[in-house]
Amino acid sequence: MKTTFEPTAIQYPYRRQPIGVYYARLYAGGGNKWVSLKTKMFAVAKLELHKHLQTYHAIQDAQTAVAIGKASIGDLSALYLRQVELDNSIKASTKEYRQKTIRYLFNSWPALKERAPNRVTEMECREWAARYQTKFSETLYNNTVDSLRHIFELARERGLIANNPAEAIQKVRVPQKKLELPSTEQFHKLVKTIRASGSATSDGCGDLVEFLTYTGLRATEAANVRWVDVNLLQGRIYVAPGKNSHPRHVPLLDSARKLLKRIQAKPRWFRSEPRRKAGYILSVVECEKALTSASKKVGIHRMTRHDLRHLFATRCIESGVDIPTVSRWLGHKDGGSLCMKTYGHLRDEHGARMAAKVSF
Repeated sequence: MKTTFEPTAIQYPYRRQPIGVYYARLYAGGGNKWVSLKTKMFAVAKLELHKHLQTYHAIQDAQTAVAIGKASIGDLSALYLRQVELDNSIKASTKEYRQKTIRYLFNSWPALKERAPNRVTEMECREWAARYQTKFSETLYNNTVDSLRHIFELARERGLIANNPAEAIQKVRVPQKKLELPSTEQFHKLVKTIRASGSATSDGCGDLVEFLTYTGLRATEAANVRWVDVNLLQGRIYVAPGKNSHPRHVPLLDSARKLLKRIQAKPRWFRSEPRRKAGYILSVVECEKALTSASKKVGIHRMTRHDLRHLFATRCIESGVDIPTVSRWLGHKDGGSLCMKTYGHLRDEHGARMAAKVSF
């Protein structure tokens, strides 16, 4: 069916047919650009349109200011965020985090937004950093410094400054996060609690928690696994490429094999019928609330979906699987350096325990 755009009562929003989602028609680069407002409700579309227009005009003003050599740090920050938004290699959550760092930057240094880049000194950057570092986490501090450097780099690339004053700021070391993972007994109690919750999706949530733990997949990867991706004969699962992952195979561990047999023996209820017909294994793709509630009932540290990935890696390493292999199973592209940094102490602790058993 041909897509058409039906004009509405106000200037910009247009409703796209036949699905009924509202779009905004903006003028950019010498032509029209259609931007989805991601809603079918006219009242919501007007609010979203207002936000888009504010951003659109801010970018237009920033580009004009840069072109005539009168850009402020605020103008350059708008261009930087626009670059981030258009970069398809960056995850949506990362884009939101970058926006957060810019907000925190200007909240902590209000006068900076209207300053010209050539009027900001290295000393001022260091003084801001010293104040900022005492109030926020190491990770947020480092990422805000990165954003500030990117802003000044835009100014340097456009000939507004000769050197980047933010390069004088020193980053700080981020302490290694302590993994608080459940014991085997606690994990099984956690799963049992989720399955006994009594909701229509309780079994589906339990399946998702176990599947993530037994495969080490990211939640988005697990959600896309179909029955045709499981090779029982070769004992492995094919993981399709995603936005932030590459295609690979992960081993079908005995625990995962047993889980799949249970799911086959007792078909789950799917909230999405097209998903069931498409042959996806998991009937549920979200379990954060179930994990939080069950963790509290069991009396353990609050578990997240990513913690289940940590649990998979930890159990593999404790069972003697080498770190480069675990890294490949997790889908890392760095040859194991991240795994070594995160789980290297487990290998050392395991080796020490094994050495203690050796006697002559």
